[in-house]
Amino acid sequence: MQKVFYLTQIEQLKAVSDPLRITILSNLIEKPQTGQQLSQTLGIPRSKIHYHLGELEKNGIIEVVRKEEKKGIMQKFYRAVARSIIPSDELMPLVDSRSVRQLGLEAITGLKKKILEAPLTAFEFRPGSIEDQTSYFTQFDVRLEPEEFAEFLLEVEKVLEKIKKRDGSGNDKFSVGFLGFSSRGSKE
Repeated sequence: MQKVFYLTQIEQLKAVSDPLRITILSNLIEKPQTGQQLSQTLGIPRSKIHYHLGELEKNGIIEVVRKEEKKGIMQKFYRAVARSIIPSDELMPLVDSRSVRQLGLEAITGLKKKILEAPLTAFEFRPGSIEDQTSYFTQFDVRLEPEEFAEFLLEVEKVLEKIKKRDGSGNDKFSVGFLGFSSRGSKE
C-alpha cells in the first residue's frame, strides 16, 4: 500500500466526494474486505456497496488484492491503494487550512475506532520493565517553541523510517498510532 495517492482527475475527486464512499474507503484503509463484509459492517445492502466499490475501483482508488472461492462464489477482497488520498496541487491548487483540519478530524475518527476496538489491557500500565508491556496507551500535551516542534517532527520521522526499514513485511505484532497537532494560539 502506498503512503499517499494523489487524485489527478476530476472524476477521481467526484468518486471520493460521496459520504458512503468515504466510509467504505476508511474501512478499506484498515484491512482488505469483501463487499459482503462491508455490507454487514455498515448495515447497507450489498448491491449498494458493490456499486460504490465499482466506482472507487474504476477510478483507481481501491484495488482487488486477492480472490477466494467460497461455496462456488468468487469473493474479491478490496483494499485502498494508499493510507492518504488527497487532491493533487494541479487538481485543487487552493487547498487551505480548513481542508487540513478535515484531514485531522478524519485521522481522529480512525484513531477513535482503534481505541474502541483495543483490548482493555492496552490501557493498563504495569510497573516494571517496558519490555514486558504487551500493549500501551498514553496521551500528553506539551508546548514547544517552533524550533523544538520542528526538531520533534524530525525525530518522529527518523523513528518511523527506522521501523519501515526494519520490517516491511506488514506482519507487525504491535500497532502504533500517532496523531500530532500544532497551534500557535491563533483565533478565528
